Amino acid sequence: MGQLFNLESPLYKILSRAVDLVILNFLFLLFCIPIITIGASMTALYSVLIKMVKDEDKHIVKSFIVSFKKNFTQSTIVWFIMSAAGFLLLANAFLSGSLSGVSKIFFASMLIIFGFVYLGSFLFIFPYMARYEDTIKKTFLNSLLIGFFNLPYLLLLLLVNLSPVIFILSSSIGFLSGLYIGTFGGFALFAFINSYILRKAFSKYEVRV
Repeated sequence: MGQLFNLESPLYKILSRAVDLVILNFLFLLFCIPIITIGASMTALYSVLIKMVKDEDKHIVKSFIVSFKKNFTQSTIVWFIMSAAGFLLLANAFLSGSLSGVSKIFFASMLIIFGFVYLGSFLFIFPYMARYEDTIKKTFLNSLLIGFFNLPYLLLLLLVNLSPVIFILSSSIGFLSGLYIGTFGGFALFAFINSYILRKAFSKYEVRV
């Protein structure tokens, strides 16, 4: 029994990590409430989780708040840009439904291409801001380049993140399950999984000392 609750035991580490993710999930949702702060909250979440998978920081609450304040302006601007771009893609997707023939095939193809580029940028840009300091222009460019020069990681990220979205939208049970899981740790859990993948991609561009 003593070994079971040993601070170095696998069970204790798993439970400790689970508690950390629940706390981070609560912070993420709390700081997302004004909606316009979602970008800054995502950046703060990834700032903590990327450090967590690299064993660089243990003070999750303090690190989250520090990152939120530090990256608030840039993350909010990027969030507005990505939201506007996403809205335009959705609007064009609905409009293309009224087309037919060659024009529909053409616009559908363009939407697939731009949609893929958008998702690739979205999956990398907030973690990029969490890890590096750069201008907004370079942040967009570098996050996009990192994503497409690491296509296997990008495809894995798409699989990890789109699978739960498809499940949630598939039925009312899926929606309720997603709502419950998301409330009690789901966002932080998937961001944690993403962080392991992102760590592999980012490590190619970081100087080892």
